[in-house]
Amino acid sequence: MATLRIRENFHPTYHNYSSIQDFDSKWESILKSQIDQKGEIKIKCNKINGELNCLHVKKDNDRLYIETSYLIGLDFISEDLSVMVEPKFDSDQKEFSIDFYKMLFESLPYVKFSEDISNIYHVDFSKPKIEINQKDDFLTPILVVQFINYLDNICHQGLQKGYYLIENNLNNKLKGKILVKETMKKNHLKSNYNRTYCRYQEFGVDTLENKFLKFAFQFCFNYLNQFNKLKIINNFNSRIGYIKNSLEKVTLETSIRNSIQIKKNPLFPAYESALKLANLILKRNAFNITNTTSNMIETYPYWIDMSKIFELHVLKLLRMSFKEGVYYQKGYSDRIPDIILNLDSVKFVIDVKYKDYTKRSIDIEDIRQVAAYARMKPIFHDLKMKNNEILDAIIIYPRVGSIHQSLNLDTLNMKKELDYYNIYKLDVSVPIITNK
Repeated sequence: MATLRIRENFHPTYHNYSSIQDFDSKWESILKSQIDQKGEIKIKCNKINGELNCLHVKKDNDRLYIETSYLIGLDFISEDLSVMVEPKFDSDQKEFSIDFYKMLFESLPYVKFSEDISNIYHVDFSKPKIEINQKDDFLTPILVVQFINYLDNICHQGLQKGYYLIENNLNNKLKGKILVKETMKKNHLKSNYNRTYCRYQEFGVDTLENKFLKFAFQFCFNYLNQFNKLKIINNFNSRIGYIKNSLEKVTLETSIRNSIQIKKNPLFPAYESALKLANLILKRNAFNITNTTSNMIETYPYWIDMSKIFELHVLKLLRMSFKEGVYYQKGYSDRIPDIILNLDSVKFVIDVKYKDYTKRSIDIEDIRQVAAYARMKPIFHDLKMKNNEILDAIIIYPRVGSIHQSLNLDTLNMKKELDYYNIYKLDVSVPIITNK
């Protein structure tokens, strides 16, 4: 299958079509042919953001108009054509590859279990699989990073215990239910009358849920041996070792072939998130935990929201500086500001934008959005502010090489006011992938 490879946030105003591989020799004529049949090409991911086009191709007079958003991933253009949107970010008019694996892994410990981040990505199991090179699979590393974080949290809190059935060939004693058929076949026919096969319950960590988590962890462990990029993340190997030791008493059940039914337990809230993710990881790979060594793999279409990953990066920087008073995605009526900072000394409403604002003005739509948040009555009531007070609003955006490595009070005070009173902008540093 032919695959169109294009960068995220591609816009003909800022980018040349020549940057698209084989555009002049191949894709220009193919896309024009598709448009002649369909009128235009629009690929969306409603599960993440129904207003965005993952890919939009149309004719502008006789020329092609191609645009992508901040969603990266893989999908079908037609039955025999696919598109891969790759992660690239502009900063100071230069192109970089942001290390979003590192951003996500280091940010997840600062996300509370009550804060829903499930809309970071979406996998469309209703469509056929697409064959790609494993190094072009952006989703599996994200799933592995997130799952390892959940599992590490579970292991530090202590594995959930429960009752489970086991079968054992007991010597000179009985326990639970006698398995007559197994006892006759494996003991009595061999003149061994002192042993009896029994099925009985035990209480411990070797539960169905923990077996399922260990099965998914084994896939992740096998995958990590192939995917070297994740090994550079701080403390990654130590977390893997800790998880392996914590799961030592859990049986590795390699015959699992179906998703597990998830039961909520308020005493172990991390289990729900971890089991959902384990289901997703194993289902994508047909419950084959050895499916990590092939250069070519088949994957369902998927999309990843890069703006959400950057939001979590900003959230991490704030919660590293402020232990309390940082609220993420808190809903007010039908409005959900990205972050609210509620301290005794300062109060801010923060809108996080995954855009290159280093050399251009802030979009008026973004200014209007954060200005609306800063005037909402429910937010004022929540922050215990009077109606004659002013709530400052900050738009935070990424900049490669920014001097702002943290978001403490000193950094926040370096914000720059826009042409609107009490509306500010502030850039923050992001990690990038360097080719050594």
